[in-house]
Amino acid sequence: MLLVLLALLAADTGAISGKVTIAGLAPKLANLPVTRDMKFCGTSKADESLEVGEGGGVRNVVVWVPDVPLPKKIARKEKLDQQACLFTPHVVAAPVGAVLDVVNSDPVLHNARAQAGETRIFNYAMPIKGHTVPTRLKKDGFYKVSCDVHPWMRAWLVVLPTAAYTVSDASGAYKLEDLPPGKHKIKIWHERLGEREDEVEVPAAGSVTHDIAMNPR
Repeated sequence: MLLVLLALLAADTGAISGKVTIAGLAPKLANLPVTRDMKFCGTSKADESLEVGEGGGVRNVVVWVPDVPLPKKIARKEKLDQQACLFTPHVVAAPVGAVLDVVNSDPVLHNARAQAGETRIFNYAMPIKGHTVPTRLKKDGFYKVSCDVHPWMRAWLVVLPTAAYTVSDASGAYKLEDLPPGKHKIKIWHERLGEREDEVEVPAAGSVTHDIAMNPR
């Protein structure tokens, strides 16, 4: 009986899917110079603050529905790695209460720091390859992630007070699932293209398409 009830509840949820694109020509970003540990890190790194693929699809756009409450217990775990003197992935989205594993996979010293204004959620010196520090994400916000040793290393940690969120892939595609039917506001954020809010009608079953065009900056 319980399995039948859960199946019925799942059937009453819908989804939003679509593609995030840039409206117009994307600016060409210069590579970031490498100024330390060049023997291992190389001489330059791509600027990942705006990645545009074929058809204008924008990667690393965070899309979320703010009115979907978090469960009482958060089992989700995310990972922020340091590989080849870059943060991977460049954008991590996670719910409040999740655990983030901060990892150093490089044989060089990194000092990973995540901060929003005066609020700092971690600041870890990580000198050893394989060093991992689990971190409970207790406060929502948009946190800039940097390495105090390697200034070109940049990333974002977006901590959200909702269970419904996603990050667009390399083609700009995104999908939000298990949403209650009805009208919902969705929020969209990108580190260079800014933030906006749309309204979408979610069906009781199936998926609605909502494409998003963002203006270049």
